[in-house]
Amino acid sequence: MLQSDRGLVLRTYKLRETSKITSILGFTHGRVRLVAHGGRGAQHRFGASLEAGNEIEFVYSLTPERDLGTLREATLRRAHLAGASRLDAMGAGLAIVELLDRLVPEGAGEPGLGEEAAVALAAMGRAVERGAVLLLFYGFECRLLGRMGLEPQLERCATCGLAAGERAGSLDVRAGAYRCRACPGGEGRLLLPAEAARLLAAAASGSAEEVAQLESTPRSRRLVGIALHRLLATHLERYRYPRSLALLKKVDDRVDDGLAPGPPPGFPTIA
Repeated sequence: MLQSDRGLVLRTYKLRETSKITSILGFTHGRVRLVAHGGRGAQHRFGASLEAGNEIEFVYSLTPERDLGTLREATLRRAHLAGASRLDAMGAGLAIVELLDRLVPEGAGEPGLGEEAAVALAAMGRAVERGAVLLLFYGFECRLLGRMGLEPQLERCATCGLAAGERAGSLDVRAGAYRCRACPGGEGRLLLPAEAARLLAAAASGSAEEVAQLESTPRSRRLVGIALHRLLATHLERYRYPRSLALLKKVDDRVDDGLAPGPPPGFPTIA
């Protein structure tokens, strides 16, 4: 049975001499794995549409008893990574694709997740500052946590309801909840200055346009990145720190902006 969808290409790999297998996260039907017959070579039938990070419209056939279908048509709508004009936008975009590839299993129905990723990728491509790119990535990580079953409580203190950023507080990593300084938390807390707590809450709740406009400092972005890394590592078994962000940090150490997974010197952690 033929089906059509719009989606993001997550990865491709070779199959025999002229074909390839491509994994696509469809906006409507979730992740599918498809054989693209004749998808390789100088004049292959699908052109450049099957590169990782591309947003495409595609038609495919997939029978219920099989986990590998056939790609019939593919039309490129937007090359999010190839069209990036900044190294940081490309690195953060690759990190989004890498996280989706690792955390969304083949055959999983995740309607809407691919579209959220495409919105974040498009916003990264328009961003003119490194800080905005990183905040868009962190905002997507927050939404990914929600899609994976954890709805982090980051906008208000989970105990007293005080808005995040009104005073310093901590992130209860195991509970996935922010708590203000006056309220007790559980084990494994990360202390957050008021500025970082406010930024984390705004990145988690705002639209891509709103997040891209947030004002922040390199230190607050770094603390937000560390907090989200700890949340993802604690609650998602398959999570790994994205290799593309590690590579980006290696080639650009001039500004330490939250790309490193470990805490900066003096960052307070409560075991």
